[in-house]
Amino acid sequence: MVAKIPTVLRLGLLLLVATVQAQDVVVPPPPPATVEAGLEQAVKWKWQMEPGSLGPWATLATTLLPSEPGSSAAVPKPAPRTAPEKSLDHTVMRGENLTNIARRYIVTVDHIKTFNSLTNDVIRVGQVLRIPGVEDIKSMIPPPPKDEKDKSIPSKGSQSSATVQPPVLIAKKPKRAMPPAAWGAAALVQTQVFLDRQGFTLGPIDGTTGPVYDAAFQGHEKAHPGQLFSSDGQPSAAMKSIGGAYTEYELRQDDLRWINPVSEETNRKKGEASPVLTLTDLTSQSFLGYRSGWEFVAERFHASESFLRRINPYIKSPNTPGTTFLVPNVEPFEIENALRKPIQPEADPAKPVKATIVELKRLIIRRADEVIASMPISVARPGLRGRGSWKVLDVIAHPRLTSTGDPAAPSATPIALAPGPNNPAGFAWINLAKASDLKPLPYGLHGTSIPGYMMKQESIGGFRLTNWDLARVIRLLPSGTELTWE
Repeated sequence: MVAKIPTVLRLGLLLLVATVQAQDVVVPPPPPATVEAGLEQAVKWKWQMEPGSLGPWATLATTLLPSEPGSSAAVPKPAPRTAPEKSLDHTVMRGENLTNIARRYIVTVDHIKTFNSLTNDVIRVGQVLRIPGVEDIKSMIPPPPKDEKDKSIPSKGSQSSATVQPPVLIAKKPKRAMPPAAWGAAALVQTQVFLDRQGFTLGPIDGTTGPVYDAAFQGHEKAHPGQLFSSDGQPSAAMKSIGGAYTEYELRQDDLRWINPVSEETNRKKGEASPVLTLTDLTSQSFLGYRSGWEFVAERFHASESFLRRINPYIKSPNTPGTTFLVPNVEPFEIENALRKPIQPEADPAKPVKATIVELKRLIIRRADEVIASMPISVARPGLRGRGSWKVLDVIAHPRLTSTGDPAAPSATPIALAPGPNNPAGFAWINLAKASDLKPLPYGLHGTSIPGYMMKQESIGGFRLTNWDLARVIRLLPSGTELTWE
């Protein structure tokens, strides 16, 4: 006979079993999104690309666009993307400082100070500064130590040249102390920044390693052996010359025209890096601008937005002019200048440019067989492929995407996605054609609104680059450039 269990004990056992079962139940996290937010159904529709309105670019029309035929208005030349080939003179204008002069000529503040024997950062209006050329900058790089034979552990009271020195953290005197997250990632960020400046990019800089970072690192090593680190593992003189892993950027009043703030804290799911959007949110806007100062600054300085937030934990008002952000020390993506004409360079028969897309993962650009750029690329929709030889055509600025919607239930009025940096095709589109045809294909090279997710999520368009990489590409590829596939 089975003994009868008292009711109280039975209830206690049931409660214990239920408690154990409840503790064993683990709620799985929601699966990562596979489609760009707001485009869950739209990725299945047919979309057409067409030139869009200028939007905020219109306020810069006199400096960004060419003169009309017969007009005497001067068209400014695009800023050089490398240091000057030869040294030149610059007369200091009102409002200028060493930082913005250095940025203009793609040199560092230390280059200018050394070349002009300046002992401090003070300059005056009307002063003539000599800007060093490429060869001058090379001559400033200090020679390696003469005696590298003994790299053993130094004796007490001495310091070996092989001792690993901490990286230079910031290119200019910061306004506030850097948080631990920035200190901890500084050495890797400095390498990532240097690779980015050399044209071997890795998508958003985030202070971590991974396959995309490895591809950029290995690509640079193959093209320029030994230029990243010295034989004892120290950052190279060229890497040190950039001035540090970080710099600071103060949000300007003028920057706000590119930002369409959303209530990101209410539209953002906990733990997600981007707001939750619908197609209505996207199609109701006349300009698809940045959704916050975080997004604007992250893209301007080639950073992951989540990383930017980690190294700026004190910022509470990212949309307020005057807010100072700690940022990676890259050459910034200046969207206000990205479409200044002429956009594409003229072809040089003596130094032909060729482009190759490798395994649908990286775009490699060569000039006279020398690799001058290597950057991550992804397809917007699975199934897109290329083979043989294609051709680069013209650039379409600020593209607008339109669709009639679902073929089974087409919309009477075309659905439109307005121009802007957050258009799924980014801020520009490069037309492509088969080598034997001049008719543009429906799949171009273009930017993206999801730089951190473009390798993981579907979207609309063809072959995606980050907007900052696209800004470089359109200045490197003349119309008619051969595009091959590997």
